[in-house]
Amino acid sequence: MPKIIKRRAEKKSRKEEDIRDTVVDIRERLKQRQRTLIYIAIVFVAVTLSVSGLFIYKKASANKALELELEGYRLFYGDYQAQAALPADRYKKALEKFKESYKAKKRPNMLLYIANCHYESGDYDETIKTLRELTSRFSDSKVTSIAYYKMAMAYVKKGDMDNALAALKQIISVKDSALQDMALLEAGKILELSGKAEDAKNKYKELINKFPKSALINEAKARMGEK
Repeated sequence: MPKIIKRRAEKKSRKEEDIRDTVVDIRERLKQRQRTLIYIAIVFVAVTLSVSGLFIYKKASANKALELELEGYRLFYGDYQAQAALPADRYKKALEKFKESYKAKKRPNMLLYIANCHYESGDYDETIKTLRELTSRFSDSKVTSIAYYKMAMAYVKKGDMDNALAALKQIISVKDSALQDMALLEAGKILELSGKAEDAKNKYKELINKFPKSALINEAKARMGEK
């Protein structure tokens, strides 16, 4: 009898050990699961904060860009507060605002106004450089047409008629460009200045034929000697 009792005690002890091991194993698994869940939660929160932070940053940047843009316009056009300053000073300050605005948010119209500031300040090389950056980075035909027109005027100021004509040609070749008629008229004027009267006349004819409702028709006809 004592031996049997001992075996039962041993069996009971082994069962208790098995139960303890099982409980410990379950606890370890639960701890591991908990650690995994905590890790996932941390990652989720981190990603959420990153996305939220990026959204807030972009919104703040956009607001800052707009604020700087409006300040640039105020200086460039000389409202009642800015009129007291000399034009050269206004353009210089406006240039700084437009550059800061472009840095905060890349937009073609800011490059256009940066170029305008350089143009009004008489820095035609920087005007052309900025406009070339615009036409290479952005594809909006409305903005690029204005850029090429301004580029042509900068080349005229430099006395580089060939590049001025090349810039205007970029506008003329763009289908449905709002400035095609103006580009043709200016190309004719440049050709006249270059002593190429017949080529100039052809540009005026092209304007008249392609854009019969253009407000520039009368000037084109007058330059051709027509009424």
